[in-house]
Amino acid sequence: MDQLARLIILDRDGVLNATVPNPLEARPDSPLRVEEVSVFPAVPALLRRLTDAGFLLAIATNQPAYAKGKTSLAVLQQVHERVLQGVQSEGGIIASSHICFHRAEDGCDCRKPRAGLLNAALARHPAVDRTRSWMVGDRATDVLAGEAAGLQTALLSDPLGVERRALAGAGAVGPSFCGDDLQDFVCFLLAAPPHEK
Repeated sequence: MDQLARLIILDRDGVLNATVPNPLEARPDSPLRVEEVSVFPAVPALLRRLTDAGFLLAIATNQPAYAKGKTSLAVLQQVHERVLQGVQSEGGIIASSHICFHRAEDGCDCRKPRAGLLNAALARHPAVDRTRSWMVGDRATDVLAGEAAGLQTALLSDPLGVERRALAGAGAVGPSFCGDDLQDFVCFLLAAPPHEK
């Protein structure tokens, strides 16, 4: 039982790749075209470090642009493939991807903050120690989904505390780790004593 795998479920946009400014919405958007995909420069090497350290990696991402009529499902799938190519370019391995294509108002079970995507990732990798596994994201919805799935949680890129205030308003326990970006998280995780990893 000591050799159960550890899974890190990663949100995509804002964690692995840059978001795209959208003047029609309050927040930046996910890339809606392949040419908009811009993987953060440090990410491929960081994913290689996590893979080399024995972590299984998965992606769980909400992608409602098709349901909102912004683009086609085929284009969204091409965008995701481009992200995968970029983030795995230095040998890190994404073992599985879990994508919700619904809008919030659709009431599905997969869309974060519900735990459906995370539970699908855990089911895909059954030899995982859930208590030593993580959900890593940049939104309160990521942390809420991670808590609902019984995972440790990391919240990245929240310098103004907007997402932490949203978590407090939702009565959440709060993230297990807060940092600026994925590099902060990886440094924290790989520096932790073995029994805490």
